[in-house]
Amino acid sequence: MKKIVVPIILVILIFVGLYVIYLVDESPSAISGNFTSLNVSSEGPLELRDIIRDVKTAKYYEGYDNDTVKWMESLGDKKVFTSSDYFVVMDSGDAMKIPSQYVTDAYIVEFIDCNVVEKHSLGDVKYPRDVLLVNNVEYQGEEIHYFDV
Repeated sequence: MKKIVVPIILVILIFVGLYVIYLVDESPSAISGNFTSLNVSSEGPLELRDIIRDVKTAKYYEGYDNDTVKWMESLGDKKVFTSSDYFVVMDSGDAMKIPSQYVTDAYIVEFIDCNVVEKHSLGDVKYPRDVLLVNNVEYQGEEIHYFDV
């Protein structure tokens, strides 16, 4: 009886182990960070150095978190798309996946899926925003909102 039970348990453990490895390997959030959906303005990408300069000099960012700005400076030459709640920082390859459109009678919201690698806050400022470092950007579409004239 023991001769049959031990091999059956080993086979079951092997299958469970392989299944767990498959789940971890196929999960986008297991690759790096947190896979999520975001929306950003189509008016981009902006240079990260320009965003950092604005944070340091604009009145509405007065009182910004120094550690967050130092972290932003450490990221180097990155691109940024904005929303009302966050700055989305990425490399130029990912930024090229998002259409950039400037219009005068509307605003365009771009929808993306991506891995959030790191998230920092600008702190207790007049218009608080989080700064999200992302990778593996996948463009999902857009929505156009026309201004009432």
